[in-house]
Amino acid sequence: MTDRAPPLPPAPALADTPAGGFRSLLVPVDLSPASDRVIGRIALLPLAEGARITLLHVLPEGLTFRAQERAEGDARTLLRAEADALARELPRSVTIHHAVRVGAAAAEIARHADAVAADLVVMGRAGGEALRELFFGSTAERVVRQARLPVLVVRLRPRTPYRRPAVALALDDASRDAVITLLRVIPPPRPAVSVIHVCDAPLKALAYSSLHEDDIEACREARERKAEEELAQVLTAALAEAKVPQADAPAWKTRVRHGPPRAQIEKAAKKADADLLALGTHGHSGVVHAFLGTVAGDVLRAVACDVLVVPPREAASGGT
Repeated sequence: MTDRAPPLPPAPALADTPAGGFRSLLVPVDLSPASDRVIGRIALLPLAEGARITLLHVLPEGLTFRAQERAEGDARTLLRAEADALARELPRSVTIHHAVRVGAAAAEIARHADAVAADLVVMGRAGGEALRELFFGSTAERVVRQARLPVLVVRLRPRTPYRRPAVALALDDASRDAVITLLRVIPPPRPAVSVIHVCDAPLKALAYSSLHEDDIEACREARERKAEEELAQVLTAALAEAKVPQADAPAWKTRVRHGPPRAQIEKAAKKADADLLALGTHGHSGVVHAFLGTVAGDVLRAVACDVLVVPPREAASGGT
């Protein structure tokens, strides 16, 4: 009784994908009033010619046959209405499909993302006002872990394309992929991007009585210079790999800070008044740790803006 969407050919690997419009979006819809924010954001994202959007609703297991039949009918009716409203905001070349599935939400979302070769999952908050409720053991966290695709979590009410994006970079393998995906989300003419990097506070926790403040400050400045050089290399490499000409590159506003990463990233994003924060995760197995108590999870539960979570290409292609 559920709709079956024909699969698309496999999506290109991240390394082969320029920073152009998205080709296939999967949009899990819970049919709550908050779904309108997700649909509204979809209308503002850059889409490739002939792009495909799939609206998906997942029914819980355990319903009686008659209850499931009625729920599926209601869901299809509401999804068709959402699709019709969205179609009025999008180019004619974009096709909109909808499907209803029954099962565990995250598993069904991941399975359907694979079936339609999605290159981005866009979803909203699931109940509650706190972002903590969204990411700590929630559907969104499990989707990131199981789908191994970039996931855009919409928190703010969309009014315009993103104007104040930020990206938090840890100078690891995930950083370049986070930048490349962010470049796809913000098409030309691109707004300035706040680039946030946090260094440990040098020597603050060590009791070296012979060290002077000048020594600590010199160490701090040296770390900042090194971080800025490495950030510049990451950004240059990401632009080249995404095939973004210099004329279409955003202005980068680098913010190197010292101290606890979660607090400093939250503070920097708030100071920049960011409406989007992009953040990489550390591989497939590391995604669990990224969301449950470590820096990435803490940041995601703290910031007030939309969040773009990007796994590195090894995870996206099914590696570990």
